[in-house]
Amino acid sequence: MNDHNVCARLAAANPVPTEAPLHLPAPLPLRRFAVTLAAAAAIAIPAAAFGNQIGALLGLSNQGTPVSTSSLSLSQATGLNEAMQELGFPSTLQLLGTRDGISFYAARRPDGNYCFAIESDSGRGVSCDVMGRFPSAADPVFVFPPLRHFAGYAADGVATVAGLDRSGQAVISAPVSENLFAAQGATDGVVSLEALDAEDHVIWTWPLPGR
Repeated sequence: MNDHNVCARLAAANPVPTEAPLHLPAPLPLRRFAVTLAAAAAIAIPAAAFGNQIGALLGLSNQGTPVSTSSLSLSQATGLNEAMQELGFPSTLQLLGTRDGISFYAARRPDGNYCFAIESDSGRGVSCDVMGRFPSAADPVFVFPPLRHFAGYAADGVATVAGLDRSGQAVISAPVSENLFAAQGATDGVVSLEALDAEDHVIWTWPLPGR
């Protein structure tokens, strides 16, 4: 599969307004492509910084409810449907739940890596972690760049996800419930994300691409 074609498809598959036409932007550089797919960069954090939390971040315990991928409204959008085919989306997804009007879906491809889909009245999107990094201690949070909605998936062991501005202050945050988080609020000032455990210890940080 041509890397540039997949990059363009993924860019089109990121959350878009439900009534807006899809536009395929110029292909992203391969390095940016990998970051976008994994939704988390490989950042240099000393292992000691995670302490005992490493063992707690084991995966996604939310098993969800199976639904046919073709039954989702996003599968009827030509651009999203083509992206799902090229990304190797499974024919069945698990509905993990709904938060703030956003429905969250996830499933594993035959290679074991996760694919994700979200639907709401204001937007929808699909993506796959082809790097196989989520969920892990290195990448415990998965979001859809660009971060139009403060919503996403979090590994077991993550209790809260916060969005930070350039000064390092939290401007928006959301509790994690059944591996999902969502909160209403502006995300324009968010330049990085952090994950916190149940004791409010920061166990992960990640600068958002392009912010």
